[in-house]
Amino acid sequence: MRSRTLTLLICTAVFGTASTAQGPTLLKDINPTGGSNANYLTCFGDVVYFNANDGVHGSELWKTDGTESGTVMIKDLNVGTGSGFPKDFMEMNGLIYFSATDAVNGVQLWRTDGTESGTQVVLSLGDVDGLTSWMYFVVLGDRIFFRGSDAVAGSELWSTDGTAAGTQLFLDINPGTVNSSIEDPVVYDGKLYFGAGNATSGLEPWVCDGTVGGTHVISDIAPGVFSSDPSDFIGAGGLVFFRANTSAQGAEMWVTDGTEAGTHLIKDIQPGPNGSLPSNMSEHNGLLYFRAYTTQSANFIWQSDGTLAGTVALPMPTYDYNLAQHLCSHDGWLYFTGFGDFHEQLWRTDGTAANTQEILFPGSDVVQPFSNSTKMRSCNGDLFFRSAYMTATGSELYTLSLPTGTEEHIEDIIQIYPNPATDQVVVQLARSTNAKLLDNSGRVVRAWRLSAGPNTLNLTDLANGAYMMVTEAGAYRIMKQ
Repeated sequence: MRSRTLTLLICTAVFGTASTAQGPTLLKDINPTGGSNANYLTCFGDVVYFNANDGVHGSELWKTDGTESGTVMIKDLNVGTGSGFPKDFMEMNGLIYFSATDAVNGVQLWRTDGTESGTQVVLSLGDVDGLTSWMYFVVLGDRIFFRGSDAVAGSELWSTDGTAAGTQLFLDINPGTVNSSIEDPVVYDGKLYFGAGNATSGLEPWVCDGTVGGTHVISDIAPGVFSSDPSDFIGAGGLVFFRANTSAQGAEMWVTDGTEAGTHLIKDIQPGPNGSLPSNMSEHNGLLYFRAYTTQSANFIWQSDGTLAGTVALPMPTYDYNLAQHLCSHDGWLYFTGFGDFHEQLWRTDGTAANTQEILFPGSDVVQPFSNSTKMRSCNGDLFFRSAYMTATGSELYTLSLPTGTEEHIEDIIQIYPNPATDQVVVQLARSTNAKLLDNSGRVVRAWRLSAGPNTLNLTDLANGAYMMVTEAGAYRIMKQ
């Protein structure tokens, strides 16, 4: 059991409608009969494109400008109750391209200008002779690169300008019918980075500048036919980071500038062959942030500038978290989901222990609101994420908006001690408020009117465990032992 005192500073608006406080807000109940499971959130300018299920049309193409009225389905791609499953959103020549499927043609390449009439199929597999499958679409310059397969070259690197005539095999990396297994392509600083394999170097990191001559393996990290299986490529601070595996270090974080000399292991975070298993990578303030294990059970958020000295774990707060996921840079903070007292919630940090805090949704009746969450997205001043805070609403799209306006504010300083508590807990307030205590099932077990100053609350007949105290200022976790 962790011993801690919880001190929180919450700013709430008392005049007007704006507030410096940040709290999750349901953007729209897209599926009134269940959860919409919004996914693949991608920001272009001031609009987020994504797929969602409204309970009528299946998982289809949606967009939002951050308002309820501006959150709309663009088009039913797979007409009826079937799902189009749009994903791989990318921008080329002022239009948004994406992949989606229908009941007849399988995965197709589409494009949209954000309107129903301006959303149309660009290319189908049947339009290109010999092409049997395609995936992993990314834009480099004025072409879309992807992993494509045919009977002659196997699974290799292809590209298209959006026309059948302009779609062709770009490079047969592993000559003959044997696949090169193109993996996790990402475009950064005008170049395409991806994993690929051939009979000489195995599966290793590759780079492409848009020309065949400028496409080559960067470094044979696991020499010979052995493979380092690079994955999770991401750009940050002028470098490209990725996860790679060697027999000596296991799966660790590597970095490259696109050259063999500039490719190296950043740090052997978990020494030995087990590896730190880096994941959940995100760029934030010019640095890379990711989750990694220092032992088989201890994991932390790490930051890196690509050097050994500049790769360090973030300090843990007194009330700590576990298994950080879905890292996202927003408004100068790093947001993520994490488990506190075995309940996954939204968190944020500025890189210090003092300013690493849980952000709760007051009145939530779900113990694990982020059990079905996906990657968050920052766009035009809003943080968009999927959560299931309320049983009646299901898994829906929420936002965390930036504060606006210049209204006057006061501070509510709430101190809760001791925490964990035994028979009593003291709640120190700057002003009076209504409060209720919820157990893990969301059932209200106590309700009070608390006054300014110290309030001693009796917990004698409550079972040991975690509780949520919900006030007008926010929600706070209390442990009884």
